[in-house]
Formats: sequence, structure tokens, C-alpha cells
Amino acid sequence: MSYILFPKNIQIKDNKSIYIDRNTVKDEESFSLLIPENKSDMVIQYLKIHRGFANATPSFDHGEDYGISKIIKAPWELHMRVYNDSYFPGYSKMLAHIEIARKYVQHLNFKYVQPVIYEPYRYYKSVFGEFILAYRSRYMVENISENYWFRLMNPELLIPWSPTALLKTSVNMVSEKLKEYFVKDEK
Repeated sequence: MSYILFPKNIQIKDNKSIYIDRNTVKDEESFSLLIPENKSDMVIQYLKIHRGFANATPSFDHGEDYGISKIIKAPWELHMRVYNDSYFPGYSKMLAHIEIARKYVQHLNFKYVQPVIYEPYRYYKSVFGEFILAYRSRYMVENISENYWFRLMNPELLIPWSPTALLKTSVNMVSEKLKEYFVKDEK
């Protein structure tokens, strides 16, 4: 079981405080990390060469310039998307989330997707050490005064993406349902 942090109370310019409602913490567009545009290639290469990230394939294209991922603690995978344009001139934005690894069918269940900001920074901070965060892609975050704690809950059953595993799991599920049906009828 793993725990992650996500901003709950932030301050933006002019000391304006913003409370992040618990119902909106699943919105990946809420926060983006900012990296100088001229360093985004270097950050991506560093993550691939020194931190074990690889191109996130297969993946839905969201118009990103880079999409990389890495299993950080089975079955959880950190997926980062970098866009070379942002609201802030000279910066690339990074959106990131933790999800069930793409080698499992449950990867397609969005129930297991949680946006993150601290985890990506931990991986690239040695090559770009500033933690620059934007809220709603328009407001520079000056301070995070409080965080939510979230526990990542593993699915009860993980089904690998392979024809044999899918067939075996399907047959097992059908046989269990038939068994339940016949046992219920006997009573």
C-alpha cells in the first residue's frame, strides 16, 4: 500500500489562498509542473537514461511532445506528459499521474488514476532543481500550505494483457458465476 500527497490549500500571487476541494483532486488539469522550455529535452533524456523511464506506449495521444512512464511500485506506474507550450512563455508544462501499469487490463479503468505533482519532481530534481507549480495552467503557485494524503488501493485482481491470461480469467470468472448459480439453486 502506498500513500501520496496532493495539494489541499495553496497560495497564488498577492497571497490569495485557494482551497482545493477533495472532489476535484482527480482533475489532472488542476496542477502542472513547469520546466524551462530549453531544459525539457534534457529532463526527458535524463529520466530515460538515468531514472528508468521509457516512452509510454501504448498511450492515448493528448497532443503532448513527450509521454514517458515507469513502474514505481508494482502495480503502480508514473506517467508524465510534457507539452512544450504553456501559458507561461519560456516554460514547458508537465502533467503527471499514477495509474495501474499498462501491462494490466485495469490500466483502462480511470478509477485507478491519481494526478500527482511531487513524484515527478523527485525524479527530475537533480537535473532541474526548482519546484515550479502552476494552478489551472494560469496561476503560479507561491506556496502549498496543506496537503491531502491519499492511499493507493490495489485492485483485488490484476489481469495481464495477454490473450492467454484474458481467456483464462474469463473462463474462471464464468465458471465461478455458474458455480454460484447452481449452488444457489440447490439450496
